[in-house]
Amino acid sequence: MTVDRDARSTVPLPADLADRPTDPRRGVPVPFVSDAEDGTVEIGRVVKKRAIRCALSRICGLCGISLEWGVTFVGSAEEAEANAFHYPPLHRGCAEAALRLYPALGEPVLGQPARVDTWALVVTGGFELERPASRQGDQRVAFHANAVSEDLRLPG
Repeated sequence: MTVDRDARSTVPLPADLADRPTDPRRGVPVPFVSDAEDGTVEIGRVVKKRAIRCALSRICGLCGISLEWGVTFVGSAEEAEANAFHYPPLHRGCAEAALRLYPALGEPVLGQPARVDTWALVVTGGFELERPASRQGDQRVAFHANAVSEDLRLPG
């Protein structure tokens, strides 16, 4: 399956991501981590329960299918520098498709509070999950990559 982004190009999708429900307004797959239990969908949000499930069950935050060895994180360059990603782990193919597809929507996506100028794509052998320590401050979960094998910066 491919998705028309803007009538000038299409983005090839991995089969598991192509099988996800499509956001009718934007014409893109709804990320697994954006589905709320009440059925509401906000394409850019990360549902905390889903993010934790992705980490503990080692499933992709986009397609919802089990991850193999070597997981990929996407986020802002600032998240990569801090080694604290707020979007759950992904398959490499899902991550690459996501960075070609979602930023083109022109809105905050992939768990970011604002549009991102420079994206980071980090491939790692493992990660640590950090849950908020208190009910004060940032309530997002964070993912800390370890054993990084690839670290790329891509324009937003």
